Amino acid sequence: MQTTSQPELKTSNLPIHIQGVSKRYGSPKKGRLALDNVDLSIQPGVFGLLGRNGAGKSTLLQILATLLVPTKGRVQIGPYDAVKQREQVRELVGFLPQDQGFYATLTVLETLRYLAALQGLERPDIHIAEVLDAVNLRDRARTRVGALSGGMRRRLGLAQALLGNPPVLIVDEPTAGLDPVEQQRFRTLLARLAAQGNRTILLSTHIIGDVATIASHLAVLDQGKMLFQGTVPALTEIARERCWSWRTTIARIEALRERRELLISSLHPITDDPEASPDQVIARVIGEQPDAEAVPVAPTLEDGYFSLIGVSEADSLNSVSDRKNA
Repeated sequence: MQTTSQPELKTSNLPIHIQGVSKRYGSPKKGRLALDNVDLSIQPGVFGLLGRNGAGKSTLLQILATLLVPTKGRVQIGPYDAVKQREQVRELVGFLPQDQGFYATLTVLETLRYLAALQGLERPDIHIAEVLDAVNLRDRARTRVGALSGGMRRRLGLAQALLGNPPVLIVDEPTAGLDPVEQQRFRTLLARLAAQGNRTILLSTHIIGDVATIASHLAVLDQGKMLFQGTVPALTEIARERCWSWRTTIARIEALRERRELLISSLHPITDDPEASPDQVIARVIGEQPDAEAVPVAPTLEDGYFSLIGVSEADSLNSVSDRKNA
């Protein structure tokens, strides 16, 4: 394949507007409510959608990608209604789902040619050459998909989403399961794509680092409800004057956590004091000052997020000692 000039965006600077969107699976009245009256406005650039697994993020993204129809509410991408004008919206949106489902026996090049044919792209090799360069997979074009690493398969998924150079890119949990090096590589790649051609990139993730490093604005979705929409600094400020660094014991942390008297943002063993007992830890906690020895610290995005949803990192584990030994 020869390197060519990049196909132009079909259009650019397309906002996304979500108004009163609800989605119920099963019975219209008694089925599971995945989204509950969600309102959200997304402008060009990288926008983060942050939430725990099961918060409703994937459901919302599938509605935006026209794969699901909302039970009620309205979604507009640029000038088009995502329900009434689905074909027009599909021309504008590239979607990277959490699970791609590529054929393992096909090569990277064969996969992209097949997907380009399904889209009916003219001059497909021009598009394929450009997306391979964009995701740094040109040297893997002849490699079978089954032989790719997890990070490379995720980049192949992004390449298929970029076919046709759509102005809106929707990515669902793109760094989940990747090692830290691949996570950072993918974040850098998304930031570069956002800077080219005024794209709108919606990044859905439960990994706070994804949002903290490349998004200027974000929203927090929890149990189907929109809890926050604003800037990264604004979410961080929620935990202002409520964050503490505390040298304490696992037993004390467990007792307070079980009574829901504090949130645990992070927990680390003491490694720089040979006299520290195995039970002692440095805890970063959110809430009222837990002890006179706890010292105030500046909040992070993670602190603001945990404070907003009222859940500690340790709440997803069986015990704090599990967190220390992980």
